[in-house]
Formats: sequence, structure tokens, C-alpha cells
Amino acid sequence: MALIVQKYGGTSVGSVDRIQAVTQRVIKTVQAGNSVVVVVSAMGKTTDGLVKLAHEISSNPSRREMDMLLSTGEQVTIALLSMALQEAGQPAVSLTGAQVGIITETAHTRARILNIETDRLQHHLHQGEVVVVAGFQGISNAEILEITTLGRGGSDTSAVALAAALKADFCEIYTDVPGILTADPRLVEDAQLMSEITCDEMLELASLGAKVLHPRAVEIARNYGIPLVVRSSWTDDPGTWVTAPTPQPRPLEGLEIARPVDAVEFDTDQAKVALLRVPDRPGVAARLFGEIATQSLDVDLIIQSIHEGNSNDIAFTVVKNSLNRAEAVANAIIPSLTAGHPLSLEKAPEVLIEQKIAKVTIAGAGMIGRPGIAAQMFSSLAEAGVNIQMISTSEVKVSCVIEQADCDQAIATLCQSFDIHQSSVRIGQESQPSTLKLQTAVRGVALDLKQAQVAVRYVPDRPGMAARIFQLLAQHNISVDMIIQSQRCRVVEGVMTRDIAFTVAQIDGESARTVLEKASSELGCGEIVVDGAIAKVSIVGSDMVGQPGIAARMFDALYQHKINIQMIATSEIKVSCVVAEDQGITALRAIHAAFDLAGSQKIQVSA
Repeated sequence: MALIVQKYGGTSVGSVDRIQAVTQRVIKTVQAGNSVVVVVSAMGKTTDGLVKLAHEISSNPSRREMDMLLSTGEQVTIALLSMALQEAGQPAVSLTGAQVGIITETAHTRARILNIETDRLQHHLHQGEVVVVAGFQGISNAEILEITTLGRGGSDTSAVALAAALKADFCEIYTDVPGILTADPRLVEDAQLMSEITCDEMLELASLGAKVLHPRAVEIARNYGIPLVVRSSWTDDPGTWVTAPTPQPRPLEGLEIARPVDAVEFDTDQAKVALLRVPDRPGVAARLFGEIATQSLDVDLIIQSIHEGNSNDIAFTVVKNSLNRAEAVANAIIPSLTAGHPLSLEKAPEVLIEQKIAKVTIAGAGMIGRPGIAAQMFSSLAEAGVNIQMISTSEVKVSCVIEQADCDQAIATLCQSFDIHQSSVRIGQESQPSTLKLQTAVRGVALDLKQAQVAVRYVPDRPGMAARIFQLLAQHNISVDMIIQSQRCRVVEGVMTRDIAFTVAQIDGESARTVLEKASSELGCGEIVVDGAIAKVSIVGSDMVGQPGIAARMFDALYQHKINIQMIATSEIKVSCVVAEDQGITALRAIHAAFDLAGSQKIQVSA
């Protein structure tokens, strides 16, 4: 007998007919010999309706009262589904988050789960009952008894957390699409269903706006090794399995606030190539990395910061024994990049090489939605006197390129700062070319149209500056996504400076500007520039390592549609580009087609 947790979203329980269909699916699962816990969302658009009512009463309703209001939506669903199960002859009981014992922080409307008491759940399961649990909600503690909600995607989070607490065999997420697709089917009609995807890949896609699974739910699955499957509640199709690695044992206490960083990694077999002042126009990145791919050179980090005038900088890292070939390619391609674009001698492009570098990285699924983690890394390095040359980020990793001589100090400092007792190393391991086809290595393409780009000009180039900037943002609860530090140094009033650019949620763009402008004299930086009309398009795939042509193909797809790349950031399993907002959907479709991700049949999305 297996213990299964099933979650049904709002559309899956949006009417009496849909609740009856869910009832039959649950009964079928029980009749197969399984114990079942069902987690449900509010019916259809109930939550939206409650939010609208609240704003008709108050222009700024309190977070506490919003939790009291919104938690009622799921209570309606659990009662109706339990009635339907009982009417069909299946013993069932409905429980709110508080009745279950889902203990959370006191942070209203965005609480994280601290612990789940399982005694009452186990009692009902042993009685042969289906337990129907209200998703999206919990209670702060047994003394205060404050009802809390978990924020957007909270029912996903409730379901996977319950699966972890109960040590369930797996967790099924039922929704209105057949599983995880290679792109948003509302934007890319020929998006293809994936049979399986890793938790790390899903974390990247979920954080990039793929709404089928919430990142917090995937984080819990990854941390506790819970197999997930995403299926349509309209069919019996197998859906998509989200596979988790075998995790290190961890306590259930502090379930969602456990250590956000799992590992400190480093790589001393890295060299940096930077092309400064290349023309800022479509096709430059495509030409450069296309040539690099023809030499079978595997690139690790790639960054392109914001432009200055009509030029930009591109930097990348390779393993050291590939440096000579990478440098030769960079020098050979400059004349063709600048052809027809005359520049003065002082602005002529140049190639800079740095051999004595190392890459240090913090990794962990718990970094998602926690604004202070990158700031903590930068602060720790600054306190150790370690200057940062390059920064590149993903949803689950932050990587910094530093002087090789500082590597040991950086590792010790980061391990102490994040309470990590061992570090991971890749030294002298040149990637071997993969036998996978390029389109196989890329699993999915995602588009985020809700970001803003913020640039801090002329930041003094000394340890601690990045730390101070991102500490300020974290103090104001502003989460940062991409972070890029420019390669070009400029002397401003006798001080060496660099630009730092990053992306935030669009609604936080002006807040970030205000925070940084107030601190600009203290920071000693120049102007703060915000661009809210951007889009971020990304490719994700855990098999991209050892595939030299991946980034080049993505950049070329954008060039073929005359789309200029404003920023580039990479990790081992993701390449992200910032483009103009009005070109975002075109970029998504172009990249999806470039990697042959289209399926033979169109995916239908239920209304």
C-alpha cells in the first residue's frame, strides 16, 4: 500500500461537476490499495473574487485580515469534496490547515512552513478515511492561533510539504495542462510535453514564470527527495515526473526555513576572456560564440552587462588549457564585429585575458525568494578582503569570479557564513563533448515579462560595494534575479569604477531606484537607471554542460529575428538573455524553434 498526496488546483475543482470528477479519481486511487491525502485550492476564481471584495472595502487592507478572508476559499472546497466522497461511500474528513497542524511563520500573506504535526492525519488515515486538507494556509502557533496563508502557489507548497512530513511515496499535482511543457502553450502553440524533468531544471523554469508548479513546492521536493508528478485532472495521461536526487537527511523542523545554502563549490581551472567595447547590435554574441563553438570550446560563465553608448562588453570563462584557442578566436573576430562601425582609437575594442582566477559558488534551492542570500555572500567575501571580478546568478546558484590566490580564503569564509561543513570542487576537469544532440540538451524555454532592469553606474571597484548595494535592497525586501558586474573599468575622479546591473520584479523597479538613490552619496556611485520595458528569455537543461554550441544557437536565433541582447547571464543549466519587452514573445518562439522543441501535436489548454 502506498501513501499518496494529491493536489487539485482551482480549475480542477471549479464546479460541482469538476468536484464529482475529482471524487471518482480519488476513489479509484483508494480502490487500488492506497492511502490518500487530498490538498485542494479554492474553487475557480474564488480567491480573485475575495481579493476584489477586500479592495472594494479598503484601498489598503491589512495583511492579517486578508489571511482571514482568503483562507475561507479553500474551506468551501474541502467541505464540498468531503461531502461528495462520503455520498459516494468513501469515508472522508475535511481539515483546515490549522486543524492539521501546519505551523508557519507569523508573516501574513507570505508565511513559510515551520513544521507539520502529523498525528491527526495519521489517525484518520489509519481509520481508512481520505483526508481532505485546505491548501494555501496554516497557523502561526498553538498559543497565538493566527491564521496565515502561504502566498501565490501555496496549495502546491502545502501538498509537497505534507508529502515530506508524512514520508509519502509520491505527490501528484493535478492541473489544467497535461504536464510540464517545453514552453508556455499559450505563447508557443507547438510546445511539447516532457515525460520527466529534474528538480533543478524545474526550479529554474518555475522561477522563470512557468506556473504549473510553484518554486517553493519544487524546493521542498528537492530538499526532501519527494517524487512529484504533474498531471491533467481532465485525462488519465501519465503527465510529467519531476525527479529529485537522493537528499542529505534533514529534520522536518524548520521545514521551509532550513539552511538556504546547501553547498559551497569552487573551480580553480578557469580562465577569463573579456571583449571590451564591442558594438552593441544584434548578432555580435551569435558571431562570437558561433566561432567558439566551431573550435569545440566549452564555455562556462557568460556575462554581458548593460551597454554604454553604442558599445558593450562580453566576458566568458573557459578551462585553462582552452585559453589560447579562446583568445585567438576573440582576437580574430574583432575586425569582423567592428566592420562598418568605425570607432576612435581610445574606444577601440580590445581583448583582456586573466588566467589566475577561480570561481566560487553557493548553491541551494532555499535561496529562492530570500532577498538577503546574495548580499550575505558578497558581504562575507568583502569582510575577508576578497574582491569580485564577475558575478553570475541563477535561481539556485550565485557564482563569483575572484583572484585565484583568494580562493582558499573565500571557501573558508563562505562555509563559515552559511554553516557548510564541506565544499565541492572541480579542478582540472575539462568537460568532454557530450554525445547528446543540442535540442536534447535544452529541455525548456521560459519567458518572464514582469521584470525591470536596474543599473548602478560607476560603482567604486573595491571589496564590499556589491555587498552594500544588495544589503540595502534586501533590507527593503526587494528580491534580485540576474546580477551582472561589468568588465570595463572607468576612472571617475581618480577612483576605478565598474557598473553593476541587475533585474528585479517590475513592481519593485522604482522602489529599488529610490532606495539606491538615497544611498548614492554614501555608496559613491553614479546615476541609477531603471528600464521597465524588458523581457527575460531563458533556456534550461541539465545536460547543457559539455555542449559548446548551445549558447551560440540561442544567440543566433535572436539575431535571425534582429533582436538585440541587452544582458546575458549563465549557470551550468541555464542561459538567460534580457531583450526589449516588445520582442519577448518573438524571442521565446524563435528559441523554441531553434532547438526543435516542438511536438507533433498541439497541446490544448483547458479553459
